[in-house]
Amino acid sequence: MIFNYKIADIVFSADINYRYTFENMQDYRADKDEIPEFALEVTEADIENERVLSPYDVPAYVLEFTALYRKYIYIVMDRYDAFFFHCSAICVDNQAIMFTAQSGTGKSTHRNIWIKNFGDRVTVINDDKPIVRKIDGVFYVYGTPWKGKEGFGENIRVPAKALCFLSRAEQNSIGPIDTISIVSKMLNQTVRPSQPELMGKLLDLIDGFLNQVDCYDLRVNMNDDAAVVAYNGIKGI
Repeated sequence: MIFNYKIADIVFSADINYRYTFENMQDYRADKDEIPEFALEVTEADIENERVLSPYDVPAYVLEFTALYRKYIYIVMDRYDAFFFHCSAICVDNQAIMFTAQSGTGKSTHRNIWIKNFGDRVTVINDDKPIVRKIDGVFYVYGTPWKGKEGFGENIRVPAKALCFLSRAEQNSIGPIDTISIVSKMLNQTVRPSQPELMGKLLDLIDGFLNQVDCYDLRVNMNDDAAVVAYNGIKGI
């Protein structure tokens, strides 16, 4: 089944075999008059490659969805100044704030604390794999169909404001982060291409992103005031 989709303001067609992928992509269907700029097809070989990469026994329909993401990101990185970033991204006051951390640290828990404190002022852009894209010199955070196991996210774009590297601590605090370590930390949370030219493109994008977005070391105990401390630090209150 071939359908047209629009993710990060980029229209493309995808040949889909499994209903799981079709259902997850529904909110990203392109309008009928929008012409795809490229086509993607996930083959059995692509699915088997994902099976090799996965540490778990994952059914083929899930592997197709993952393979589609991998094929898509390499094209948009090369042609459209975009990269995936493994994080929880929220919109607050029409600005995107991203939280990234090692698995198990509590990104989703921290996201919930923001919702509890700020209510309707918070929209979850994507809770797992948003796209960061540079358009006319400005970096935006986009929702994608790859929302993580809880499925939180919206098909929206929001200008990037802040990136927080999240860790656990007894006291809530937020402050500047050592810039030397930021690039390596970001590379650990994105898809790293094997092609040298594409890797260079990714490094250039990350460099531009870091020059535009405020980055913080955010240490939290997951109490209710953790979001307030983070918000005040980001806003300079």
